[in-house]
Amino acid sequence: MDEYFTVLSDIQRRQILVELLDRSPRADGGEPLPELTGDSAKGSEMMVTHNHLPRLAEADFIVWDQETDEVAKGPRFEEIRPLLELIDSHAGELPEEWI
Repeated sequence: MDEYFTVLSDIQRRQILVELLDRSPRADGGEPLPELTGDSAKGSEMMVTHNHLPRLAEADFIVWDQETDEVAKGPRFEEIRPLLELIDSHAGELPEEWI
């Protein structure tokens, strides 16, 4: 559980993972990296590509093709799905900076 909360402790990682909730796996791999919104998007591209995506990929929550910037659900995505669904289903009740 600690690992899940560590992964979800950053808004950019939460946005990436929540965005993947509704995406179906494609036969050819992933989909373009979801665009981040709000304050988290400002000046964040470097943090995403050099920090957040590698962390999520290392934890196997995503599969990330660095050449195409395509992201897909990783082998452990289903483990964190219940927390992501909880966040997503209550997004309107949560403070804006949480998601």
